[in-house]
Amino acid sequence: MNNSEAALNNAADNYLAALDIGSNSFHFVLARSINNHIQILHTEKYQAKLADGLSEDKILSSEAISRGVNILANLAATTEHLTKENFRAVATFTLREAKNTEEFLKKAAKVFPFDIEIISGHEEARLIYQAVNNLTHSKSTRLVIDIGGGSTECIIGTSNHINALASLTMGCVSFTQQFFAEGLISETAFKKAIKGAKREIDSIIKRFKKSPWQEVIGTSGTLKSIYKVINHKEHIDKPVTLTKLNDFKKELIQCEHINNINISGLKESRVPVICAGVAITIALMETLQINEFSHCQYALREGVLFEQLDNTANETNNIRSRTITSLMERFSIDENYTNTVNEQAVAIFNQVQPNWKMNKSTYKELLKAAIQLHEIGLDINPSGYHKHGAYILSYADLPGFNQEQQQALAWLVGNQRKKITPINHFQWYLLEPKKLEKICVIIRLSILLTQQRHINDTYTLLVEAADDILSLSLDSDWLIEHPIVDNELFYEIELLKPLGIELLIKS
Repeated sequence: MNNSEAALNNAADNYLAALDIGSNSFHFVLARSINNHIQILHTEKYQAKLADGLSEDKILSSEAISRGVNILANLAATTEHLTKENFRAVATFTLREAKNTEEFLKKAAKVFPFDIEIISGHEEARLIYQAVNNLTHSKSTRLVIDIGGGSTECIIGTSNHINALASLTMGCVSFTQQFFAEGLISETAFKKAIKGAKREIDSIIKRFKKSPWQEVIGTSGTLKSIYKVINHKEHIDKPVTLTKLNDFKKELIQCEHINNINISGLKESRVPVICAGVAITIALMETLQINEFSHCQYALREGVLFEQLDNTANETNNIRSRTITSLMERFSIDENYTNTVNEQAVAIFNQVQPNWKMNKSTYKELLKAAIQLHEIGLDINPSGYHKHGAYILSYADLPGFNQEQQQALAWLVGNQRKKITPINHFQWYLLEPKKLEKICVIIRLSILLTQQRHINDTYTLLVEAADDILSLSLDSDWLIEHPIVDNELFYEIELLKPLGIELLIKS
């Protein structure tokens, strides 16, 4: 029995684990929390090369899917003693981009018993910065860079505060396919790759120059490999400079083909993609005027661990709830009113839950979040604020929300009133469209019943739910006193029909 298995066999509540399903590699890490700190116990790395199988039209090949699923099958034994509460798996660029991600996830679910969350590039960047910040405590403003297989994340932050972040569509695997095909290495290939990278970086220059930094830190495989090669003969590690990086580039060009690369300090697994990694790094240093960078061993996977630790320590004030609070303050949302709507929604939810069976805590959390943010677009256009709210939430940075949760939240806010747009426009993996539609019904009715902001208004509402039937029993005298609500309920019967929900009003 290895150390990992021994630790897992004795796993307690303070054990945490994370899996980073990257475009080039899968990284698993097991840790435990001690006095609100992380102690890394065991790590595993697998070469999946998912991005190698992503075609120009964004279809992931069956070979790449098989490689990834086989790795997850092997990991299943390592993770069998973990629970859904202390293990989190996140997927990045390739599964974000692939049009047939659902095929991968369905096959993965047959061999891997845990949910796989697909996170946005900005969420990936935030978690990477969180990892670096927790390991290298500093009051200096830092630029953190992570070059992955399909994307590159750049983050500027000071202590716990992120000043700017970006996820760029360039990575060591995708650039290898584009500029170093057939393994050929030349000055011309490097020039084209560097130029291609600079074109991507141009989009963030103005924004990043507004937040000057004092130091630069690189994380993850590509920059770690470059750092190790350049420091291979050094007794004490030194920062990587552009001069040293260009010397490394010349050494690679002399090899002429990746099969001839035999450079001290460079792992064999990194050889096929190192040229693209060096080209992207040179482009970053030249374009962002980086003098030198050091390396941090923590990356996305550790960021996920710290997020779990933070959420455990702050169960009622986790990162998602802090994101919602921040948005409410930023858009001057009426908290007293949203509390009233939420009380109504909880009352309905508790009555329909036995039959509608929305047991996953995410549904109740999304219900509350959508209500708290349902007026986020009010200042833009009072008549179409629901549409503006959906747009804001679709494209805003929402720390703590994975890609699927964010699109669900945007859909719920966008369909809180008036005509309902089909939910199947999106791809759903972890959340069930039918249950989201029923959450939407609860939100719509809760807003409708409290629309005149009768904060001190009291009335009795009884709710009965069958599969696709919802029956509301309201006091007839109360409805007479609130003719607008009575009228809106009449039209709501028709508006809910596209969802397959039959609304019955009893008084």
